[in-house]
Amino acid sequence: MVQQIKADKDYTLLTTLLQVSDLLFKIRERELLPQNLSATAAEILFLVDAMGENVTPAKITRMLLREPHSVSGILMRMETHGFIKRTKNMERKNYIRITLTAKGEKALKQVMKLERTTDILARLSAEQQRQLKTTLTALKEAGKKELRLSPKALLWP
Repeated sequence: MVQQIKADKDYTLLTTLLQVSDLLFKIRERELLPQNLSATAAEILFLVDAMGENVTPAKITRMLLREPHSVSGILMRMETHGFIKRTKNMERKNYIRITLTAKGEKALKQVMKLERTTDILARLSAEQQRQLKTTLTALKEAGKKELRLSPKALLWP
């Protein structure tokens, strides 16, 4: 028999949201295992491609809302595996640009074809997807305001 846990409605909603996030993340991690990529690394590949030139670790950190040392570690592993290249700016030595390698571009194309998470999201109707995006965007904006993040923060996706 399933145990019923009494909880505040907001906390229950938050817990459900976090569970869905964790489930999608774990599914994505499993599906990326053959590519030797983590879900965050795949997200970085997509980000670097989408942002074009002048992508820096600092920009990636802001876009992913992660700690600089965490992003730095992921970028180092991605470079070791040949997915990205980190290049120092000759004028500003502390300025590092991130670019995709040919292997990174190939991995990105493969990653974009993976379908498990897409299949799950496709179970929602077009209207449900629209409503979910609207709701999540509103929550993201409220979170940015609470953390006093710049209105330009987390513009992607």
